[in-house]
Amino acid sequence: MRTTYGILASLGMTAGIFGLLPSSSNAALTAPRAIDAEIVVTGNKTTKEEIAELIKTTIATPKGGRHEGQYARFPGAVCPKVTGLSEQNNQQVEQRMRGVALAADMSVAGEQCSPNVFVIVVADGNEAIEMLRKKRSRLFGGMSHYERSRIAKSGGPAYAWKRIQTGSAETGALQNSDETDILPTDEMAKTEVATMHSNVKSRIKRSVKQSMTHAFLLIEKDALVDLTTVQIADYAAMRSYMDTRDDKATKAPAYSILSLFDATDDERPAPKSVSELDLVLLSALYHSPADVSASMQSSAMINRFEKELIANQED
Repeated sequence: MRTTYGILASLGMTAGIFGLLPSSSNAALTAPRAIDAEIVVTGNKTTKEEIAELIKTTIATPKGGRHEGQYARFPGAVCPKVTGLSEQNNQQVEQRMRGVALAADMSVAGEQCSPNVFVIVVADGNEAIEMLRKKRSRLFGGMSHYERSRIAKSGGPAYAWKRIQTGSAETGALQNSDETDILPTDEMAKTEVATMHSNVKSRIKRSVKQSMTHAFLLIEKDALVDLTTVQIADYAAMRSYMDTRDDKATKAPAYSILSLFDATDDERPAPKSVSELDLVLLSALYHSPADVSASMQSSAMINRFEKELIANQED
């Protein structure tokens, strides 16, 4: 079982804070069971209104609202890194997360890539977040103190946040970028992009886009009892590859892997894997234009939903 030291070492943290995260060595865990890594999904008959509602309730409302803001995503290949489970299970979850991305037609980096998606299993998520806020606040990027506090108080068992920066829609250059060597060192390596020049002359297209540079997901070990590595990986992929809503009042649909940790009043079984609509949602986001408003991105996503679902039905 990985110690707190091992978890932090994978993030490039300095030795001085290795003992500050709560140890996970005493947490009760039945090792996640590995099942077939092939992506198998179950389809649902869905209307355009239901698709629009899925987008609205799943993806976080961007700053500025749907008409001024933009949905964020990774501009390049994703590279997941998992720590806190056994070495075998870490690798199984990483490979499955790669498989989910490929199934959604996303770009995936090679095996020896520099991680930009971190999934960390800890004993106490709230304590871990509070420690990181105090000792490694730059992991939260430009998030406000209120937003950081909201993550810590979200109640778990999963705590997620993204580093999102504004970049040029044409060149991809980031404003006030500190993404270089974010984890291995304490020094900020900034590349200032003071002005975004654009040749775009349009009332529809924007000169900027919102880019996710890193995604972090902390999951409490006790919540993983009796789950499979597929369930863990599929949940982690959906939480990490999108800027998902973190609103207890708005629950994900029961068929979505995002409902994995939601408490229910009935005895519905937890989703066993990513659903067809989960994958199409992910694919639609990454194939919508990045340089338009969220409302226009949503319209493009709905169109892609309809095409992919029709194609799946024909197959």
